[in-house]
Amino acid sequence: MSKAGETFFTSIGCMDGRVQEPVAEFGRKKFAAKFADTITEAGLTGALSQQSIDKNLFSSLKRKIFISLEKHHSKGIIVHGHQECAGNPVEDEEHKKDILKAAELIQSLIPKNTPVVAVFVKRENGNWIVEELSIQKYNTTKY
Repeated sequence: MSKAGETFFTSIGCMDGRVQEPVAEFGRKKFAAKFADTITEAGLTGALSQQSIDKNLFSSLKRKIFISLEKHHSKGIIVHGHQECAGNPVEDEEHKKDILKAAELIQSLIPKNTPVVAVFVKRENGNWIVEELSIQKYNTTKY
């Protein structure tokens, strides 16, 4: 369990190490939190959006989310994907839609007062930067 004064947010997305620090930095600022509970799997948002995730992996994902929320009192969840993804090798616009669908699914699993933020990490001038996605910009299918 976390100690008094320790603050957390939850990061859910791809395992690619190139995007972990930009997502963590974004989350620390977005949620005024110090620590990230990081839940990763190759191409996770693609699998979630297409509902092709293994049943055991999905159960494990839910268990980890609730540990983060209930034991670490996570202030919010970031669902992320990125350019050049080996686990979900689709065009950027399709990947963004996958991220939003995955974020909607995760939101449906947790208390409604927990914020869920969808982000896409892209390479720009040699640096990885985080782009927050808006549901209004993309047509997504509700679960």
